[in-house]
Amino acid sequence: MKRFGQLMLLAALLAGSAPAWVESVEFRWNAEPRHLWESQLAWLKGIGIAHVSLPPAGDPKELSELIRIVRRLDLEADLEGPVPEALQSQTRAHGGPLTEPYPRSAHISALNSSAVAEAREFLASGTPALLWGDVLDTLGADGFHAGAVGFAGDERPAVTALRRGAQLAAFWGSTFATLKEIPGAGIQLRATAPRGAAGNEGITVRQFVADSGASLVAVVNQSARAWTGDLRVLYPAAKRFIVLPNVSVPAQDSLWLPVDVPLARGPLCRDCSAFATVDHLVYSSAELTSMEFENGILAMEFAAPSTGEVILQLSREPSGPLVAGGKPGPIEWDERTGRALLKFPAGAGPGRRVRIGLAMEPPEATAFFDNARVLLIGEVNRLRAQFSSDAIAERSRLRAPATLTVEQTSSKDELWRDYRIAVPESAVPGDYADIALEADGAQMSHARLPLLRPAALEFPDAIDAHPGEGARLRLAPAVIPVNQRTGREFTITVRNNAPEIRSFEVELRADGLEFSPPKAQVVIGASASRDVTVRVFAKNAAAGLHNGEVRLSGAARAAEPVSFAIYPQTGAVAFASDGFALLESAKYRAAFLPGRWLEFVAKENNQNLLAAGGVPFAGGPIEVKDDALVFGPAGNTPRVVRMEELEQTAARAKR
Repeated sequence: MKRFGQLMLLAALLAGSAPAWVESVEFRWNAEPRHLWESQLAWLKGIGIAHVSLPPAGDPKELSELIRIVRRLDLEADLEGPVPEALQSQTRAHGGPLTEPYPRSAHISALNSSAVAEAREFLASGTPALLWGDVLDTLGADGFHAGAVGFAGDERPAVTALRRGAQLAAFWGSTFATLKEIPGAGIQLRATAPRGAAGNEGITVRQFVADSGASLVAVVNQSARAWTGDLRVLYPAAKRFIVLPNVSVPAQDSLWLPVDVPLARGPLCRDCSAFATVDHLVYSSAELTSMEFENGILAMEFAAPSTGEVILQLSREPSGPLVAGGKPGPIEWDERTGRALLKFPAGAGPGRRVRIGLAMEPPEATAFFDNARVLLIGEVNRLRAQFSSDAIAERSRLRAPATLTVEQTSSKDELWRDYRIAVPESAVPGDYADIALEADGAQMSHARLPLLRPAALEFPDAIDAHPGEGARLRLAPAVIPVNQRTGREFTITVRNNAPEIRSFEVELRADGLEFSPPKAQVVIGASASRDVTVRVFAKNAAAGLHNGEVRLSGAARAAEPVSFAIYPQTGAVAFASDGFALLESAKYRAAFLPGRWLEFVAKENNQNLLAAGGVPFAGGPIEVKDDALVFGPAGNTPRVVRMEELEQTAARAKR
């Protein structure tokens, strides 16, 4: 009765089209570099996270700016408590993104090696919300903390648990509220076990059945060894038990296996109305994360830690298998029973993903996008689509998010249609837009297109800070070190995000500095990058930080701030950037945060002479003063540090 009550509460709280549970991520905005907010939130949305939890403490103006970004991305957010009166206009009741925190949410660290198994156990117990912590690198008053994703966007293996959680919520979410646990599922004992096989300790098996008839078998491996075995589960369609063979679950992991999933009935198979009501997936020995039907292809995606198999009950024989990332076995079709068995390889990458396509009979109507690769922000994008007949083209429409403006234009070719899609300037770079072609109420083709600025500028020679082991943070704005006497060459990378060749002009300006050439013309291929090499002269410039800007014109306009740290031939210069304090000389670079000496880099070989993560140093605020950094006061006397002292300290440590 307790389990039944939990499920009823879950259904009541989250009924309708909303997912049955919420996958939320802690976003410690007050410990994240401000210039990364957009890209980090867009990344979270891209993997399927729709809700973030924000610390309420911090600058109110910066919090308001962050909430605007959350709103532009159509995400939800809570403030780890009640919404204050000053922000009531930003609540869901007023069309904003703010919600109250979800009750009874379970906190999970993405860095926990058993995060997947832990999350599945919470969900099977009726927990309505999972709150993931330690997802992103942070750098706040309490120092640096490593997450599953670095400042530079580099994904570490720990992020797999979060990605799988988001996939699971997208697939099972609309069905989960109706699931009811049934008894009888368990491990099918073999007469003889393979030599060296692991025991069954730490393995739990539970089965749940939804109102639609779809069934979920949750297998959790809490042991320290991978487990492979057979499962005994109920097959609801026949009201009898069957065996799922050779199921493999990694150590400290979990799989949710589908049994008796209807194709035409129920929400788990997208756009599958063309199938007969009796068609269904009998079972899969790997975790099913997506299933859809489009242009005559039934596509399924799995998290498959080992080779697996899927059986489908079909009213017609499929014509052939298609597998992305591996070679499938042949379809074993049983004409008498109408069953198709397909074996597939283990998935690739950290998430062990493998995608299978089964070609069914050719559809009566088809449509395909011709050049759907990217949508440029602030421009009118032109897309083309080809249809199987002019009649279908006439009855079709392009479906797109309401934030985009879509216009169909005439085409000289009978089976083609042209579309103009305008993307507003307010769109967030890195976000995605889902577009689809449909006719007669059925989807024929779809694409998920990234939203990008027409062009982007990068500076490969700029200084990176390393606040912790394995962490890399590009200073913002970019800072390029320059010898005052000799100057230097540096590179500007221009990225053309447009799907056609474009021409640009690059222009540089900075106080007290000269550039050769001051302007450069560059032609860049479709979705490609080119480097522009420029020499900067600083002989007449004072040592210190000189602010400048790189402007892009021509096929697109962009501007990117850039700074130049001018250091003397002998001696050093001190400067501050993006919360870091640095000393720069011809031979060394030293980087500090309050209380920690992060790096002492020898430029001749780019080697850091300090241990990874740095060493404790003088606390208190850091002041920049010509060629010195002033630390403190930790007590009553500030500490003045110059490059010569650091060189001596490093030399003594080396001895």
